[in-house]
Amino acid sequence: MYDRLRREVAYVQGLMEGANQESSHPEGKAIQRLLDIVDELLEANEQLEHRFLELEEYVESIDEDLNDMELLVYDDEDDDDEDDEDELCIVCPECGEDVYVDYEDVADAEIELLCPECHTVLIVEDASDLEPDNSGVDEESID
Repeated sequence: MYDRLRREVAYVQGLMEGANQESSHPEGKAIQRLLDIVDELLEANEQLEHRFLELEEYVESIDEDLNDMELLVYDDEDDDDEDDEDELCIVCPECGEDVYVDYEDVADAEIELLCPECHTVLIVEDASDLEPDNSGVDEESID
């Protein structure tokens, strides 16, 4: 595109020189100055397009890097829920809500948990012999 426009400007400049209109008449001077301005605008526009293409490549590179970072960060969060074998799931007998507790916390001691849904006190006795899927739960309702 720029080559074609440069050829057109050069052609008009050649016509101006051939007709000796360049410096003999005020109109010739004005036309020559306009041609110089058009040539400068072409050069500036070409430089801007080049810089735009460089910036576009740079933004695409940053976007790819950001996508990689999102995959690293957010995929780890998704995997956390699936790989937690150290949690014991206790089902509240009142409302059926799943209550999770670290297996280490209940391994050798009796603890009381509060159901986040119905506020029933769940007593978990020594769970050292329990699998993470089973639980020894007694219940006491809060009055």
